[in-house]
Amino acid sequence: SVVLICLAFAVFNCGADNVHLTETQKEKAKQYTSECVEESGVSTEVINAAKTGQYSEDKAFKKFVLCFFNKSAILNSDGTLNMDVALAKLPPGVNKSEAQSVLEQCKDKTGQDAADKAFEIFQCYYK
Repeated sequence: SVVLICLAFAVFNCGADNVHLTETQKEKAKQYTSECVEESGVSTEVINAAKTGQYSEDKAFKKFVLCFFNKSAILNSDGTLNMDVALAKLPPGVNKSEAQSVLEQCKDKTGQDAADKAFEIFQCYYK
């Protein structure tokens, strides 16, 4: 699942050099990460911990996840998961039916606000 998350969302670059992302996907991931770190105010320590699979309940981190999902169009404007976009962002070689199964399990997660919901969806994939 961790690899799937990295492939599907390339969040925090997730060791983007270690997964089979296209150069375009890597560049977009770096751009979105940079923009969302600035917009959310999340600390470098929290991002570095996330790169190793340690996800913080920190409000700024939740805002970061929401920002990244919005910029990458993984979430629709109403905050729901955009399955088509999420699946389309998978790199070659990923089992799309397996990925879709995981997406289906996580798409209806809820939270107190948009950032909390995005974080719950993200955590669901991680598990």
